[in-house]
Amino acid sequence: MLISGRGRFMDFWKRAETGPICFRDDFDTKVYWPKVKAITKKYGIEYDPNHMIPCDDEMLDRLWQAAIELVVEVGVLCTDTERIIEFSEKEIHEVIDNIPDHFVMGRGNDAIVCKHRGFEDYDDLKQPVFLHGRILGPISEDIYEKVCWSYIQEPLADHIAFQGNLTSVFGMPVTPNSPWEIMAEMKCTSIVKDVCRRACRPGMADGGIRCISLPALLAVNNPGWGMQAGDNRSCLLTPQHKVEFSHLNRALLWHANGFISQGGMCSYPGGLSGSPAHSAVTGTAEFILNKLLFDLTLDGSWSVDAMYFSNTSKYSMWCSNYQNAAVVKNTHTAPLIGGGWQMTAGIGSEEFFWESAASAISAIVLGCGISGGSGCQSGGLDHASGLGLRFSGEVGKAVAKARLTREQANELVVEIMKKYQPYIDNHTAHTLGGDFRECYDLETVQPKKEYLAIYEKVKSELRQMGLPMG
Repeated sequence: MLISGRGRFMDFWKRAETGPICFRDDFDTKVYWPKVKAITKKYGIEYDPNHMIPCDDEMLDRLWQAAIELVVEVGVLCTDTERIIEFSEKEIHEVIDNIPDHFVMGRGNDAIVCKHRGFEDYDDLKQPVFLHGRILGPISEDIYEKVCWSYIQEPLADHIAFQGNLTSVFGMPVTPNSPWEIMAEMKCTSIVKDVCRRACRPGMADGGIRCISLPALLAVNNPGWGMQAGDNRSCLLTPQHKVEFSHLNRALLWHANGFISQGGMCSYPGGLSGSPAHSAVTGTAEFILNKLLFDLTLDGSWSVDAMYFSNTSKYSMWCSNYQNAAVVKNTHTAPLIGGGWQMTAGIGSEEFFWESAASAISAIVLGCGISGGSGCQSGGLDHASGLGLRFSGEVGKAVAKARLTREQANELVVEIMKKYQPYIDNHTAHTLGGDFRECYDLETVQPKKEYLAIYEKVKSELRQMGLPMG
């Protein structure tokens, strides 16, 4: 098993104590931004809204080289010591050349093996390579179990990130580093594990990333009733090109205890990283940093439109697709999470399904796994849906059945985005559609007929657009 940067953690991490001193504000304005600006221009990376799915392989090679140069020129700032962790190009290549081409999630009969796929690769027995359900945002305490059940009952689901947060427990607000955060994490984990057992999927990988503090995370680090091998938890950089000791600590704990680590290329177009082009260079560089500092098992693009918290806007989706594609083309990495990880519109709207379709099409044609299920910018209360996850998986299988080329997929995605982008442009997408209580029968935990009608309507329109939906 190739292990990427894991064997060199101590060498790399100690540079947080010995690297060049640099204050945070100076790093942003005098180191990071001038370099990303110059490197993006040097390699001719340009945003093109007519090509949401990259078809120019030469540009992807330039994007990858730009990312390597950005890591060499900028490094990453440890905010705890205000020192820059530096890497040489030789070290980058040594780590990237040694990354694994597959990983295993889950345990026993529920374990899945996820193998590297290339562009337009439809010959694998499993299509999509994995379906990654995400329960994001705040979930009401009284229906937490039912929301989880709506996901676990979907047969296409391979892995579920049970990340729904409780906002209160025992009548107390859940705040970081409080006993209530620990109690909330213990309660959520016990519900998730019980739901998996009762659904006869006890080995389903749990990607719960709910709490902030390490004490709360460690409180459920118990193989008898809590986290188990094959589950995953997060290690994340902070924007842009920064890392905290707390996340290095997580990487150490997860790897030492045999858990899967997860993160993302978190570029923020419209924020400190600037335009979509600059952000794509930054996001691709973060893939390299994630391997150097964390040796992430499960990675992918989580580009977010900083002007309107969206994974699927014309800016963020362009970044995600180009970042993922640059990595897939230039490495043998295990499959990334592709497309939008959360939708902008509420789950009870047509727009939610159209965003899900654009995301899933992008993911499968670029050789990535599919994520789906959450809406309302992952910030609305109870906006998570097992039916949304099912729909994303069905779109992915339809893309594979049709064996779409990147050019064909791009034409389809550009047309689909016309159906929801106007609501992102006017900042109303998050107000569309009802929540879980409006969409599901809480007694049977099945979608209401009105919700099914929206789902079937979008499927029908996709068939008319040429996608062979079942």
